Amino acid sequence: MSTIRLTALFVAFIGATALGAASQVWAQQKYTIPRTPEGPNEYLKEYTIDVGDEPGHQVRIYQIRMEYPKRDLAFGGVIVKERVMTDMTDFVSQSGPFIGYSVYTLEDGNKVFSRFTGTTQTGSAEGRKFVFVENFVGGTEKFKGMRGQLRGSGERAAGAKSLTAETSGEYWFEE
Repeated sequence: MSTIRLTALFVAFIGATALGAASQVWAQQKYTIPRTPEGPNEYLKEYTIDVGDEPGHQVRIYQIRMEYPKRDLAFGGVIVKERVMTDMTDFVSQSGPFIGYSVYTLEDGNKVFSRFTGTTQTGSAEGRKFVFVENFVGGTEKFKGMRGQLRGSGERAAGAKSLTAETSGEYWFEE
């Protein structure tokens, strides 16, 4: 067989393999989260440390618990009871980037895990506004292969012990 024919066969094989893999991903069932519900939330812990290199530069670590008493958020048909977020900020004058991790606890005892990043901007004495992207990275048992993404924005009023956020996105289960 000539080199040109072997090359053509190899390229065709790679193309067919890639198309088969892509169609498998495209065929995955995706579940839409049009808007995550709001429920009571509270800051469980909050620690702030002044960095000292410039005025207003602080590193902050905190934890927030969110509850879903209306039972209006579910993953894979299982109701979410609560979400605990553990976050870190690097703010100058209360503006800057943040990263964090969430653990969603479901009614059946399973958990779903995510990682998120975002930015906070303080616009006035009224509070801080933020935007973020959250990526699902798995969970326990049947949620081990859960993947997806939420995008959102929100606000924490000055002096408030809770926050508000609007979030939407989608998730799926990898085999």
